[in-house]
Amino acid sequence: MPWNDNNTIEFHDNCNYLFYQVTFAFISLQKGAIHWQRAGRAFDICAKIAIIQFTAESLAHMLFARYLFRVPAVFWMFVVLIATGMGVWQLQQPHKIVNVDAKSLPVQCVSYAPYYKPGMNPTLIGSFVDPLQIEADLKALSAITACVRTYSVSQGLDYVPKAAQKLGMKVKLGAWISWTDAYNRAELALAVQKANEFNDTVTSIIVGNEVLLRGEQPESQLRQYLQWAKAHTNVPLTYAEVWEFWLKHPALEQDVDFVTVHILPYWEDLPVAIEQAVSHTTAVMDKLSFTFKKPLLIGETGWPSQGRQRFGAKPSVVNEARYIREFIQTAQARQWQYNIIEAVDQPWKRGLEGTVGGYWGVFDVAMQRKFPLQGGVAERQDGVLPYVIAATLALLAWAWATYRQLTIAQRMLFSLVAATVGLQGFLQVSDVYMSARNMTETLYLGGFVLLGWGIIVLHLRLWVGWSMPKAWLQTWLTLFACALLLISASLSIDGRYRNFPIALTWLPLVISLISVMVQLQPQSTSMSAIATSSSEASASIGIWLVAVMTIFATTLAFGVAMLEPGNASAWWWAACCGMATLVIPAQCLLLRSAMPTASNANMQA
Repeated sequence: MPWNDNNTIEFHDNCNYLFYQVTFAFISLQKGAIHWQRAGRAFDICAKIAIIQFTAESLAHMLFARYLFRVPAVFWMFVVLIATGMGVWQLQQPHKIVNVDAKSLPVQCVSYAPYYKPGMNPTLIGSFVDPLQIEADLKALSAITACVRTYSVSQGLDYVPKAAQKLGMKVKLGAWISWTDAYNRAELALAVQKANEFNDTVTSIIVGNEVLLRGEQPESQLRQYLQWAKAHTNVPLTYAEVWEFWLKHPALEQDVDFVTVHILPYWEDLPVAIEQAVSHTTAVMDKLSFTFKKPLLIGETGWPSQGRQRFGAKPSVVNEARYIREFIQTAQARQWQYNIIEAVDQPWKRGLEGTVGGYWGVFDVAMQRKFPLQGGVAERQDGVLPYVIAATLALLAWAWATYRQLTIAQRMLFSLVAATVGLQGFLQVSDVYMSARNMTETLYLGGFVLLGWGIIVLHLRLWVGWSMPKAWLQTWLTLFACALLLISASLSIDGRYRNFPIALTWLPLVISLISVMVQLQPQSTSMSAIATSSSEASASIGIWLVAVMTIFATTLAFGVAMLEPGNASAWWWAACCGMATLVIPAQCLLLRSAMPTASNANMQA
């Protein structure tokens, strides 16, 4: 129902009360040893809050009271469902990107690591790769390339040259160099042995991978390893390192037959957006060609398909396909020698590099190609499954609402909410699966999803007029605000490998916004009569706490966004937190203020 003058005055008074509580909190923090400069900052923040409050109240009175409060929840949920369905549909639409010419195929070489099955991890002592798996993997990879690069010959990977020989493939054989000299010498000796045994298959030995970057060995020791290997084999030798470190250690060129550099636009100190990624690689190669006289091999280059956006560099399947296609075309035109990272997704890398570390593969963990090298590329390929799930939930919700003898409008509301949760929940579960690096994060992100679903269910109870202690919804909203603050704090303190959980956040906030707009409350009794164990003072403290948490979450989120220009994901997350700052305290205020409500029939007509 539309607000009358008394409603507006009461809500205005509650907003002022909230503002004074926040002001008092900031001033209180300045007591004791905190100097006056910090107190001034607190007053400045409170002044800004006052300006925002005044603007928000004016807009709310002008727009909400006159127009939006007249629109029932059924209409808004229909709009949200349509928008969600179109979003899922859009994710499955192919994008037109450059095709790879036939003369540029097959791909010259790809990095191969077989640790993509559950539980496989090269950092675990005793890890061993079955020779049958290696043969099956190389057979699948032979469809796109005739060469693989390895990083080690231990844990059963010394079988790769033999398996490749059976398929007529070539191998750039890696010898892993780490902290321990005894291990390094044993690894190098086995690599030399296999290179000599399969000298028609092994085209080079790569002695060490980014050892200088990790600081595990000095340049002088690397040169000793290279010199020892040169004395025991005729196979060409090289060392692989990120391009900046090659420029810092140019003397290593004397001990290699060619220079192997890693150029990864996403991982640069200042990440490069996909639109400029290949141009960046070209500029780096031009610089390296001027510095070094021996041949160059791009030992690693590629783009991740999932993970955290860094500045303008956004991981996605479409962007990965775009970079690899454009790079292959450029490499063909400039006659570069290259190796793509990598053959298969590596889930174990998520523990070291976040979500993005596990999704650099051309193949997924099911050994299915993520994208072709010609034709359109879609971000997702879920087909009709999300819509089937949504339709099933909608029918179940309609049947249950019919069993409970709800009105037609209420049945429609239940079905619309269920369908929307089905579509968005499908994406949320997928996001949790990709983002969680361990069981702790799985429980944390999964709990956040369940918290959002709980908020949706509690709002639905309000909309259909079922009596409920108001403390229930206020408690869940408080927990949600706390979660937003914790996530924003983690992104601010240690955000390099953390995703922005936008997909897990926006739907509960939208539902809360709809609830605030249409002012749907239980019809059977007034809010003042709803059972609650909270006193007036404790309720006020709870509202103040929610406001402070959402304000801090928004402040931290905007801080992260401002530090990463061009990061659309960071700004979307900041927008979610900003929306929470307006919606969650407002909803808590409405639960406390016991505002008059219209009948359920009028509100959903």
